[in-house]
Amino acid sequence: MKTISIFLSFLLLFIFVNAQKTSLKKPATVGLHFFYNDFASVQTITAMGFGTVVKNNLWNSPQNMQGGFGIDFLKGITKRIDVIGTLNANWVDYVLPTNIPFGSNQLLMDINTGVHFKLLDEKRTFNPFLLTKIGYSNYQNLNGFSIHPGAGFQLNFLNEAFVLTTIEYRNALSSQLSNQLYYSVGIATPLKKKIKIKKILPQKEVKTVKEEEQILKIVKKIIVQVKDEATGLPLSMVNIKLENGSGNDISAKSNQNGVGIFNDISSDNYTIRGTFHDIETSVATIAQTEFMTNADSILVTIFHDDPRFTLVGNAIDKSANIPVANTKISVYNSTLGSTAITYSEEKIGEFRIQLESSCDFTIVGKKDNYLSNIENISTKGLSRSTTLYVKIELGIDELKTGSNIILNNIYFETGKSVIDSLSSTDLKKILQFLNDNPLIKLEIQGHTDAIGGVSSNILLSKKRAETIVNFLVQNGMEKARLTGVGFGSSRPIAPNNNVEGRTKNRRVEMKILD
Repeated sequence: MKTISIFLSFLLLFIFVNAQKTSLKKPATVGLHFFYNDFASVQTITAMGFGTVVKNNLWNSPQNMQGGFGIDFLKGITKRIDVIGTLNANWVDYVLPTNIPFGSNQLLMDINTGVHFKLLDEKRTFNPFLLTKIGYSNYQNLNGFSIHPGAGFQLNFLNEAFVLTTIEYRNALSSQLSNQLYYSVGIATPLKKKIKIKKILPQKEVKTVKEEEQILKIVKKIIVQVKDEATGLPLSMVNIKLENGSGNDISAKSNQNGVGIFNDISSDNYTIRGTFHDIETSVATIAQTEFMTNADSILVTIFHDDPRFTLVGNAIDKSANIPVANTKISVYNSTLGSTAITYSEEKIGEFRIQLESSCDFTIVGKKDNYLSNIENISTKGLSRSTTLYVKIELGIDELKTGSNIILNNIYFETGKSVIDSLSSTDLKKILQFLNDNPLIKLEIQGHTDAIGGVSSNILLSKKRAETIVNFLVQNGMEKARLTGVGFGSSRPIAPNNNVEGRTKNRRVEMKILD
């Protein structure tokens, strides 16, 4: 067991040495904890084996353990790694590794240092972690070092306090000390730092009240750059807030280049934070001393950490090739069985929404008297570390009374009225359109090429139109809203003397009726 604990400790230390530093770190934090030392369970495991202890529930009970109190100091060195130091004291009846009692109700003190390897970001409410420490213990004339691999979790209360609980296996490196299990629970709070502004004055020069007032009247432009943490790409439409503690916060929104600008800002101490898709960005600060330079502006950067992808789409009228505003966009996640709703913007027709990773999606638009395409996309196989945006163009057609639209994606078996419903994706478009516009009536028109007799082509085209009508009725549409007609080859849209032209003439159209 000693070999395993040493190996785990060195493995965690290796991860610590190679960890990448980031800006989101735990501030200097102090705390108080209560703990239990458990010598008996370890000695029972050594004597009888771990399996026997588990099977027969031979663990030592808390009332028979040795309790005490300790103090903690923690500080983040990266986004996921905190360094920790603890000082513990309790009065115990010490038992040697040979299971021989050594002392009775004497002071046991130990000091430990190590690191917590958090599995989630510091701002998460519940955050499990692994840990490794090295400690020094002293009990009467017994002393020595030990290695402490273990695990625990942290509860974050609004970044104002943390509840920390751990379990450690304290593996003695000295033959004088006994191995033990160690359980602790405590609370810690960050040390508050006051921002101090140090004014640099020429030797033997004292600023007058008027000069101090001039410093307070310094104004600058503050430029905030917002970036996606995973890819480093700029983020637009992020809500940015500039705070100075007085309650008179100023807001701005980042532009297409991920930049938010605050003009004519008076010198003061400021905090800058942002919100995007209900997730907060990192926080940046500006000290009043940063205004006392010759630069016209102050540049800061904040980061947004969202594991989802961003769908960027445009609702486009296909016939007029112009954007369509106020289109309701439904994004159905077929993997998770959930639907999200957004709307296309005024003028540009753009819409944005977040997409979960490793999922398939169906996107459809809804707007009165418009027929929407149905688009399918997937985030499966995409890496969030290299990809932020997934882009689509959602085509929609405005349908006015008396207008016709060709349905290109409806297919029949050759020379028959049997429809291939799997390949005929435009059937879903018609169903969606009828559901979205419950007062509209449709005429389904069948057309053929000029191969074959006139009467047989008319009959075939009528049967095909009626097949589509029957499909729509079977899927919940009222028969009174639908009419099927066949025109055979009487209304060609291309020459019938070549394969390409005949293919275009074999088609289905829908017409909006009064």
